[in-house]
Amino acid sequence: MVGVLHCVKNIMNRKLFVLMYFFIFVSCNRHSIFVLNDYTVYKVEKYDGVFYWDDFVDKFEIIPLETNANSIIGELQKGIVTGDDIYIFDFMYQSILNFDIEGNFKREISKKGRGPDEYIEARDFHIIGDNIYVLDYQKIHRYCKTTGDKEDTWIFETQGIFNPVNMFIFDKNNYFLWDSKPYTSASGQKEPYMRKMQNGSVIEKFFFNEIPQADETTRRFQMIDEYSCYIRPIDDENIVYKLRKDTLIASFKIDFGRMAMTIPEIKELLNNNQRDVYLRYNKFKNISTVLEVNNYIYFSCIGPKGVKFEGIISKHTGNVTFGVASANPIFFFSDGTFLYGYYDQFSIDSLKEYNIEQHCFYQVWSGENQYNIEDNLVLVKVLLK
Repeated sequence: MVGVLHCVKNIMNRKLFVLMYFFIFVSCNRHSIFVLNDYTVYKVEKYDGVFYWDDFVDKFEIIPLETNANSIIGELQKGIVTGDDIYIFDFMYQSILNFDIEGNFKREISKKGRGPDEYIEARDFHIIGDNIYVLDYQKIHRYCKTTGDKEDTWIFETQGIFNPVNMFIFDKNNYFLWDSKPYTSASGQKEPYMRKMQNGSVIEKFFFNEIPQADETTRRFQMIDEYSCYIRPIDDENIVYKLRKDTLIASFKIDFGRMAMTIPEIKELLNNNQRDVYLRYNKFKNISTVLEVNNYIYFSCIGPKGVKFEGIISKHTGNVTFGVASANPIFFFSDGTFLYGYYDQFSIDSLKEYNIEQHCFYQVWSGENQYNIEDNLVLVKVLLK
């Protein structure tokens, strides 16, 4: 039976003093964008059973991405849908590919290389207005979305100890970078996970967290729209933050109760040399996706034995449906109206062996669609009820 979570309002008149551990002002003469606030707690009470999308999906559309020598995707790290365009960041092949809304390949946004208009090591990208920003290790490039031409590049200060992997940007004078593994000095002083930047300079620092994170290459900033995003939780607190241009707030927390990871457990498991011991541990961890769509918030995490779980929070009622993700697409983006997910061809090929006709997305791998193992990703555009 699918588990149901119940919303518990945090009505105590406290201002999250415990969160102050993670924040610091760069200058005492400057107001921080962080706002101390109360937040909503969603408490997990049941977690057994499969998550069924049938109860939520109104309709969906299958979008097979065109397959050719220039458009094959090895590892979808991030995707953005804007207007009639789909942009995919392929981490494996270090490419940013542009398809139309029907899946036809249009172009690649620059390419990896050492030429004047190229990037050396793409780590993230963001689109705002007619600008495509690419995080290239210790610099940022700005390309014109209309023409694809590079229009600007700037280098940001690192002081030799800053290794950003994710970016959320408004413009050159206001953007945020997330470090992969913050530096700790010999004296024990720790650098933060997130920095607010102006041009190439650090303006403010956030999240001085003592706990190492399990997967720092995945999307930390998850778009709500061009001008706001969720920051998916740090592993030992499970609080989802919301970032806008001049405001950072704690939005909500998912409380797994006795199935939540403790700080000693996280430290011990992440320092263990045995492969995947952290992800397979018999508790919930690693909330990796948080997407807002219409009246819902979608999230996914890793549960006991490394099994993927996913849930839907109703913003109206506070109720959350939660269960094992079984044969469902991997959701990666929401434009506020539709959820976008994908299946790779290995998943589709394996699902063909199972006759799951009652599954919500069965027609993706049914006999009606003859996708081959050599084909590109198949996207699913989902409208919720």
